[in-house]
Amino acid sequence: MTRYCLFDLDGTLTDPETGIVASLRHALSAVGMPEVEHGRLRALIGPPLQDAFLLLGVPRERLDEAVQAYRDRYTDGMYENEVIAGIPAVLAALVADGWTLAVATSKPAVYAEKILVHFGLDGFFAYVAGATLDGSRRHKADVVRHALDVLGAPPEAAVMVGDRSEDVAGAAACRVRSIAVTWGFGEAAEFADPGLIAVVDTPERLLEVLTQTTAGAPPASETS
Repeated sequence: MTRYCLFDLDGTLTDPETGIVASLRHALSAVGMPEVEHGRLRALIGPPLQDAFLLLGVPRERLDEAVQAYRDRYTDGMYENEVIAGIPAVLAALVADGWTLAVATSKPAVYAEKILVHFGLDGFFAYVAGATLDGSRRHKADVVRHALDVLGAPPEAAVMVGDRSEDVAGAAACRVRSIAVTWGFGEAAEFADPGLIAVVDTPERLLEVLTQTTAGAPPASETS
């Protein structure tokens, strides 16, 4: 059976904090919202953009304006970003071992594709599943389901890797097991799901767990 690994992008493959926070600040200013402290903005990296703005108090009637202002700034902000150290080696090892890799992100696919090309990661992935620009597909379960459909991947042959509870919950909704990473924007305490294989703190440990998972039954849930 072909093995599939779906990777979240922000906080899992790359650290996009600088560009995303700057773009959020620009958007909030554009719709007349007050300043928001850095930690609160940082905590919103990962979930869908439209949902983040609603949590920040942007009125629904100004939501489209805020999203457009964000995207105007994010044209440059998407590259205020860096690859997580050790990730390229993990991706190369998985491809060499026969895995089919894809990205499953709540970021619009058009941005995710550009980021992957910019950082030389695009060659590792068979498909980039992301949100639609109109937001009709943006929640992680919908993105994961879309990725599985395009790849023709049965849920039991796939693993989702991400840094937020939305990644774990979205995968579980699609009957996909998951591995949570702690180098992104989530907290270890937010990861709890029967389908969670492990919580890992380094890319090297991620590769070890994925390698063990391919040996047959997944390893018992662990925190490492």
